Amino acid sequence: MDTIGHRLRALAASCGSRPALRFGRQAISFADLAADGHRIAAALASLGVSKGTRVGILMPNRPDWLRCAIGAWRLGAIIVPINTLLRTPELQYALGHADVGVLLTVARFLRHDYLGMLMELCPELPQQHHVPLRIESLPALRHIICDGEDLPRGVIPWEDFLARGDAGSTPWSIAALDAVAPTDDAAIFFTSGSTAAPKGVLHTHASMLIGADNVADRLGLEADDVTYGYLPLFFNGGLVGVTLATLSRGGCVLLQEVFDADETLNLLTQYRCTTIFAWPHQAEALIRHPLFDRFRLQIRKGPGANTKWAGGLFQPDHQAVGSWGMSETGPMASCARWDDALADRVGAHGRAMPGLDLRIVDPQTNRVLPPDVEGEIVVRGPSLMRTYYKREPAECFDAEGYFHTGDCARLDARGWLHFIGRIKDVIKTAGVNVAAAEVEATLLQHPGVKVAHVVPVPHATRGENVAAFIVRRDPACAAADLQAHCDLALASYKIPRHFFFVAEEELPTLGSGKVDRQRLRDLAATLAGTS
Repeated sequence: MDTIGHRLRALAASCGSRPALRFGRQAISFADLAADGHRIAAALASLGVSKGTRVGILMPNRPDWLRCAIGAWRLGAIIVPINTLLRTPELQYALGHADVGVLLTVARFLRHDYLGMLMELCPELPQQHHVPLRIESLPALRHIICDGEDLPRGVIPWEDFLARGDAGSTPWSIAALDAVAPTDDAAIFFTSGSTAAPKGVLHTHASMLIGADNVADRLGLEADDVTYGYLPLFFNGGLVGVTLATLSRGGCVLLQEVFDADETLNLLTQYRCTTIFAWPHQAEALIRHPLFDRFRLQIRKGPGANTKWAGGLFQPDHQAVGSWGMSETGPMASCARWDDALADRVGAHGRAMPGLDLRIVDPQTNRVLPPDVEGEIVVRGPSLMRTYYKREPAECFDAEGYFHTGDCARLDARGWLHFIGRIKDVIKTAGVNVAAAEVEATLLQHPGVKVAHVVPVPHATRGENVAAFIVRRDPACAAADLQAHCDLALASYKIPRHFFFVAEEELPTLGSGKVDRQRLRDLAATLAGTS
């Protein structure tokens, strides 16, 4: 039996005192991480958490995030990683759609006041006792545990929660862990698709471990590797691709809550980081640092071999690879292997992961296309999600079990993937997906907006930025008004950086009368000066 809880228990036995995590000056061993997870599990069990309970985690990248996940997994609970950039309406949707029963959070992080957001969503908190909550707007939510000060009466303080794990007030034993099966659901990751409402990607213990093992194999991860873990844990890539893949090989993950080029370069040097998962704007910031050449970096592993920044960040004899994937595929579906020829590692996006069947099909007819013909990527295999939360698998996969990704690529005659772009209307900015429909829906709630169309604009380091074409209902409506409006409802990365005000008759249309989004993209690039 191999569940995430069993895997981590085995690692604690075999790796013991080896560092599993580094966070600032803290070094947390595999044994300590397992013991901390056991303590969290006991505390959660005392609140009635058991197999199938949805446990939300709203924290930055810190050891407590993983401790909470491990504790939940030991009980067979399903974790719901929550984006730390969400605004109040987005948080309400995530908690409500995923039926979160227990929320583990911090009071604040940077400029985000999560406790204030929760008070807005749950005004009943000051009048309620800790157990159990009765929240009208979030009927599934029974407990909120928060690390912070000045908490309302209905919220359980973090230290009191931990004390429940020490006291063992509810009978709990290793039997809970052994009752968890590989096919049990383990996590719901929220991702923006082509619809306004984010979708919950439901992964099992098996799919996450297979995904982690595939990444570790293709990247050549070993016990003496140290992986820079800034990629958020609330993403499949950060939790599975970075963390579980590294830990599964006995390696160490270096966590950092806030990216800062000075601090990051010092950490990468101090802990001799060998592996990095970097977003373009972070990699560029490191390379552009005025003292970059003075740091003795030893980074030679990770995805990104086919990026513009690879030559500046990886060692000349690097083993970095090209890859492609998404939350639904677990995360990487295609990846080169660390010992492939350099020309292949930098010239393509790899080959299908072990056990995965990856095809290129005509998006209209679903006909399998021959080599070097562009079409839609479809994938089938054991690292894929089980389904979208609250949707039947038949709605998410075709009759043969393939997931249609909405991404465009070609396979060459040797089976190497060459990614081209997105078919679905999704904008990818700084490594994060943004659903145009979600941003459009928010803009249309402003009284001064009559029509809104959101498209991507190319950007040198972020990949794409969000742009909006607006037909005004009120001539006085300005970009600053719309930015302020979006700031109340959307995460910062979703807010358009370009607003183009047009008359309705100026919008390009197709023969069907629908707006020609491709022409809008081209026009946005021209207006933004990026074409």
